[in-house]
Order: sequence, then structure tokens, then C-alpha cells
Amino acid sequence: MGRYYIWFVVIVAGLAGAIRVLLPRRFAELQIERMRQRSISRERAKSLLFLLVAVIFAAIYFLPWGHQVWVAIGVVFSSISAAESFFQSQFRSLDALIFQSRLLGILYLGLAAGSYVLLSRV
Repeated sequence: MGRYYIWFVVIVAGLAGAIRVLLPRRFAELQIERMRQRSISRERAKSLLFLLVAVIFAAIYFLPWGHQVWVAIGVVFSSISAAESFFQSQFRSLDALIFQSRLLGILYLGLAAGSYVLLSRV
């Protein structure tokens, strides 16, 4: 199961990171349009949900059988997703979203690359 989850993270984080790094302005414009249709409280709730998933993965990691690479990757992936949802709900200007897009794109690409390297350990 861990191998499949890592492949999932490599593909999803890689695509998310590439889009955010290569087209930050266009992605930010799309985010503004999407956020006009959604409330701030909904985005914050989504952020809390991702944070809850990160906490659950962290708790699993500290169980006797939980010391596995894919669980740690799940903590990082969920934490980045939580930060993205939270900061997009807080800072909705185009310039802030472009900066967030670039920063999170780099983080997602780093996570994808690191996950791919760790595939050999699973």
C-alpha cells in the first residue's frame, strides 16, 4: 500500500507543483475566480480537514508498526495542502496568490522529487 501512496504523491504533487511554478499568474487568476464562489469559512474548514489528516498520519507514524516512509510523506503532503488552503483564504489578492503559487509549487515539486527518491526504500 505504501508504494501506491508514494506514487500517488509523486504524480499529484508533481503536477500541482509544475502548474504552480510554470504558470503562477494564470493559476492565481483561476484561484481568485474559484474563491469568489466559495466562502472564507469553507476554505478554512478545508484547511482544518487537511491539518486533521496530517495529525492522524503523525499519530500513525508513532505507533509501533507505523515507522514507514509513506506515513511521513502523508504528514508533509497534508501539511502543505492545509497551509495552501489556509493562506489562500487569508490572502486573496492577486500578488499574494502569485507568490503563494510559486512558493507552494516549489514545495510540491520538492515533495514529489523527495518521494520519488524514497520509492527505493519501500
